[in-house]
Amino acid sequence: MQHATINLDHATEALDLLSAEHRQSIHLTHYSGFTNEQVADLLGVTADVIELRVRDGLSNLRDALASAA
Repeated sequence: MQHATINLDHATEALDLLSAEHRQSIHLTHYSGFTNEQVADLLGVTADVIELRVRDGLSNLRDALASAA
């Protein structure tokens, strides 16, 4: 079984393909440690919107990384 290797260039390119809203929501929830509710308050949207942005953004990121591998 062969494992795909993702290099930093692929990861950076995949992140660049995300919309600004997806990138920002993922960054704030996954890297800065804010909850969906906290991010929603910061950005002036509902927590449901943040949840959707994170879910869709991560899905798009997975797809982009899979096609780059």
